[in-house]
Amino acid sequence: MISTDNTLLGQKGIGDAIERHQEYAKQVERLDILVLAKKKQAAKQIASNFLAEPIYFWGHKKKAEEFWKKYQYNLIVCQDPFITGSLGVYLKNKFKVKLIIHFHGDFFDNPYWLKEHWRHRIYKRMAEKNIHQADSIRVVSEGIKEKLIKKGVAPQDIFKISTPVNLDKFESGGLAGKQGRKIVLTVGRIVEAKDFPTLIKAAEIIFSQVPDFEWRIIGVGPLSKKFKRATKNQPYIKWLGHIDHQDLVKYYQTASLVAMTSDNESFGKVFLEAAMSKKPAVATDTVGAREIIEDGISGYIVPIKDFKRAAERIIYLLNNQDVLEQMGQQAYEIVRRKFDWQKNIDAIISMWKQTIGGNV
Repeated sequence: MISTDNTLLGQKGIGDAIERHQEYAKQVERLDILVLAKKKQAAKQIASNFLAEPIYFWGHKKKAEEFWKKYQYNLIVCQDPFITGSLGVYLKNKFKVKLIIHFHGDFFDNPYWLKEHWRHRIYKRMAEKNIHQADSIRVVSEGIKEKLIKKGVAPQDIFKISTPVNLDKFESGGLAGKQGRKIVLTVGRIVEAKDFPTLIKAAEIIFSQVPDFEWRIIGVGPLSKKFKRATKNQPYIKWLGHIDHQDLVKYYQTASLVAMTSDNESFGKVFLEAAMSKKPAVATDTVGAREIIEDGISGYIVPIKDFKRAAERIIYLLNNQDVLEQMGQQAYEIVRRKFDWQKNIDAIISMWKQTIGGNV
């Protein structure tokens, strides 16, 4: 497997990547992950048959070849269609092995993503080339699958599998946030894609009408300092920084609702975790939000960058506790019915087996 997720090497971050990949490793003979790292890091032996090894851009092909010659893998899985996907294509052609590419983002026909960074135009061209080299492609939402089909990928080669999330630890009675301050919670990296300017504008409107409101933001990222400075005179916005994934549950339980103002999101694990705590969500209209939130039933979906509409929906829920609790209960029932940790783990392993035509 080839990844850019440095939490697999022990770096702090949001999510349960190590726990998820440990489950994969239990069902295969060997699982190694080459992690593209930006700085010097040590390898992490996660299980007897599971190693996370850092590789660096200069020399990444040589390092990958060394691993290949040592272990003779029969499948390559790349976590994105860009740099990891290109390395996967190189290894596939050199060693004549099957290749799976994952799409965890909404990259095609997405002007917001293209505008985030000049590199994204290069990445888009890489993705358009690499998808036709993959034997299978995994997506996390129906919207991304449809875009790939339009790009010429055969439907039978696309597997729609949600990211496995261990939801049981987030389950609660759902009433912990009822007393005290009215808390809106956002969980995610502090990056362009999350569109924090829209969040900040919405928060200002909400505070003008709900003075006992507080917006808590959990996460770190390259834009953390910028937005902390920008909101220094808005004390109702609380930047909490990094919180270990196992400690997130208490923040969901004390929140009134969860809100995300992303301009692109492929799959919102945050919405699943919130739903298990019986909290509704207000989110912008991304493919990830549409995959999980049923608009008007388990939460609200608002137009991208529409801070006024986002504020309006949040204010309505904060001022109508009965509706908030009803939507939270609906969110819980929908997610409990549609998403399951073991089911998605098994689906990933099944995709691997189908792609190579046998056991991994």
